[in-house]
Amino acid sequence: MPTRARKDDGALAVYRAKRDFAVTPEPQGGVPRKAAHRLVVQRHFARREHFDLRLEMDGVLKSWAVTRGPSSNPADRRLAVRTEDHPLDYGDFEGLIPKGEYGGGTVMLWEDATFTSQNGDPLRALEKGEIKFLAQGERMKGGYVLVRMKTRDKHENWLLIKERDAWADADADLVKRFDASVATGRTREEIERGAKATRRKAPAARARAAYWSDKSIASAPTPKFVAPQLCETAETAPFGADWLFELKYDGYRLQIATGADGAVVYTRAGLDWTARFPGLARAAFALPCRNALIDGEAVVFDEKGLSDFAMLVSALEAGRSEAVAFVAFDLLVLDETDLRREPLRRRKALLKKLLANSGGVLLYGDFIEGEGAAVFRRATQAGAEGIIAKRADRPYRSGRFSDWLKIKGDFREDVLIVGFRPSEKSESFASLIAAKETLEGLRYVGRIGTGYDARARETLEPLLKKRAGAAPQLLAADKIPKGSVLIEAPFPAEVRFGGWTMDGQLRQARFLGVREDMKAKPAPSAPEAPKLSRITHASRVVFPSDNVTKGDIAQYYDAIAPRMIPHFADRPVSLLRAPENIGELFFQRHPLKGMNKGILTTPDHDELYMALDGAIGLHTAAQFGAIEIHGWMSLASDLERPDRMVFDLDPDEDLPFREVCKAAGEIRDHLSAIGLQSWPLITGGKGVHIVLPLDRSLTYADTEVFAAGFARGLARQEPNRFVANMSKRRRVGRIFIDWLRNKRTATAILPWSLRARPGATVATPLSWKTLGDVDRAAAFNIRNAAKVEDGWGDFFTLRQTIAPAAIAFMRENAL
Repeated sequence: MPTRARKDDGALAVYRAKRDFAVTPEPQGGVPRKAAHRLVVQRHFARREHFDLRLEMDGVLKSWAVTRGPSSNPADRRLAVRTEDHPLDYGDFEGLIPKGEYGGGTVMLWEDATFTSQNGDPLRALEKGEIKFLAQGERMKGGYVLVRMKTRDKHENWLLIKERDAWADADADLVKRFDASVATGRTREEIERGAKATRRKAPAARARAAYWSDKSIASAPTPKFVAPQLCETAETAPFGADWLFELKYDGYRLQIATGADGAVVYTRAGLDWTARFPGLARAAFALPCRNALIDGEAVVFDEKGLSDFAMLVSALEAGRSEAVAFVAFDLLVLDETDLRREPLRRRKALLKKLLANSGGVLLYGDFIEGEGAAVFRRATQAGAEGIIAKRADRPYRSGRFSDWLKIKGDFREDVLIVGFRPSEKSESFASLIAAKETLEGLRYVGRIGTGYDARARETLEPLLKKRAGAAPQLLAADKIPKGSVLIEAPFPAEVRFGGWTMDGQLRQARFLGVREDMKAKPAPSAPEAPKLSRITHASRVVFPSDNVTKGDIAQYYDAIAPRMIPHFADRPVSLLRAPENIGELFFQRHPLKGMNKGILTTPDHDELYMALDGAIGLHTAAQFGAIEIHGWMSLASDLERPDRMVFDLDPDEDLPFREVCKAAGEIRDHLSAIGLQSWPLITGGKGVHIVLPLDRSLTYADTEVFAAGFARGLARQEPNRFVANMSKRRRVGRIFIDWLRNKRTATAILPWSLRARPGATVATPLSWKTLGDVDRAAAFNIRNAAKVEDGWGDFFTLRQTIAPAAIAFMRENAL
């Protein structure tokens, strides 16, 4: 006769007393683990099918039998009956318990994950009868709560309830959706017949083994810090199939680098914060890769599963870095390969695969595809701060670009604290003075009067004492309240506020915390941010009749760079250069020897074209005497599919400009009639460009035939006004609709580019309304263009394509 396990006084006494371990393959227990708190759900096909939820506490798995399984619908109240504690190694069990034994039947490992307690010590929460936890699994995601019911029943009954958070979904049925093992990929029938596993090992189990071992496969150098890509702000979510939507997290932007030299945690400014996040570094060092550079956000989740910046600051001040998780949303380097030029969708796929088995503190920042407005509404209703929209097909670029858009549900802002108003009742301060950096300098944006508890004041007061010496120079200083004290060393902080006033002031601002991650001074070990080099021969006059120098040109391009970069980023360009002055010009399509800093190469078959790397590239172009910047209709990341189309209205010299504007408006209406929006650009010469953004679903063959057919069709309808042939003789008294710029490798002048013409004019993007107010295409120049309001507000968020029927129709016109 087989003997049953002896009873003992340990936590597993009841568990062992119920089982004959000579018969059942279930583990006896006693194997210690050091992993993060484990969450396991085992689907148990016994006399009554149920799901066993197990949470690691005090060296065992506390267990509940959940009748219908976990739900993602907050309206569901799942009965969870408390059962005996199980050993930790029971969390790896999947197989058959013989009939006649306790719990006889089939056990499937349905979820294997980790969890984070959201209301303190989980054992104390268990005693009090309410356990709030954040599930970090493949199937159970976000906040859950277990609540003990008051009952006279001999059983200890609880309710398992999903929190209303970003992972809540009233329409999803987790039990129906996931009917196979999370560990082996096997169905119930395959487990019962002993089929081989289709997955190698349970994800969390493998992650725990890697995380807590001191071994790593890191063999390549640890990557250096990369200046991060930043978001532009948008009021509404963009529309289009090529956008991915992520939750907006409220924490510290970090990069984690791992490799043979160890793991390093960098802030967004390049500061080394490894010592503040040792758990993140250790988890990254255990990842299954030779080296990696990961971009993401350090966060602390509240009881609803939402990130809370104030809780993050509090956790770090209290030295509780173990409470911090890292949500990874981008992968820049993997296994010695620089992925920054890969499209976002591929980078996300590689990141998900890398983190699939990490568990614990490294979380994959997933995304949603769909209609952006619905995603935003759902996220904010769940309590999230907002969403981030990202173009799925774009590379990763350091700097702020419209490829990434930030859409906030409430108002939060990073500001600079430049001073304070002393308190009349104490030696402390009454409010803080906030400013924002602009191209013109620091601008006062209001006072911050609330949000200071005792700990916050302890942090702030030493920073405010640095007020001796020169104070920062602010624009519109007359708006600063009387009695304010400006400080010598401004510092960044995050605020929540009720919106902006008409004159650009924060309304009802509340202090959230000091942003230590954004301090400008980098650590010695971090690379310095790239600096603009000096311009040689800056005093050389390039526009003789206007006394505009090479230095003036460089200063203009440095100032206009934030507006111009979205138009040339990742785009092959050609430069019109003036080695001496505009009397001697040449067109450059290929990179030259010595043009290195900020100049990117774009291979196209056997030729190398060039692109500009942000403000540095634009500055380098100015250093080499570039005046005009012309761009392709497509991007370097996909040379065959245009992301814009241009119709160049080039009039006869004697035709009044108002006739060109009238023609542009009519063409706009024709395009609008077939569902295409467009924007005008006055060229700085004598014409107008009509520019259409495209979603890159078409090839050059499509856009070229459409443009040719459209132009020739107009010329046939109104032969006295339009011509589609570039012959100068035929253009007399007419407007040439130049569609040829839509051919592959053809270029067009980019918005905000200077023109190599007397007057140092600028190709200026306008709204249709503003176009009607200007009297010539050369209305703006190097000295006043920066003051013009950009009229293309929705250009980069609109996603549109040309209907196949319209292309087919224009193909007939093009013949």
